[in-house]
Amino acid sequence: MKKDVLIKITDEQFSNGETEKLEIMTKGTLSFCDDEFSIMYNETDGGLDGSVTTLLLDSPTCVTMRREGPFSSQIILEQNKRHSCYYDTPYGSFMMGVFAKYVRMNVTEKGGTLKMSYTVDFNSDLAAENKMLVTVTEI
Repeated sequence: MKKDVLIKITDEQFSNGETEKLEIMTKGTLSFCDDEFSIMYNETDGGLDGSVTTLLLDSPTCVTMRREGPFSSQIILEQNKRHSCYYDTPYGSFMMGVFAKYVRMNVTEKGGTLKMSYTVDFNSDLAAENKMLVTVTEI
């Protein structure tokens, strides 16, 4: 089953002693079948226009973030595990390491929240620490 939802994403990035916070609100869809959920929305960031992002809630502690369109990527956030992930941006493509400190989700057919804390590294050198909160509500 699929339903239209309002998605609020708050992303905090900590790098080189500085904090950058980004907050977006967009419409999207919540799909669910047999306790499997996915959240899909169109990117609104100017550099990523035309891309569609899908958050696949693979298990209670694993999320796969896929972006399809002009700049495709896939990031796997699995609690207490590091994954090498391909990331494509308007500035170029590269491989990066992603280690999820925690993944917490409370999502039902009516919406809910997804919280993630993870680090990003390049060549095993820490580049940033991120915290993301995704809130999904029925329209």
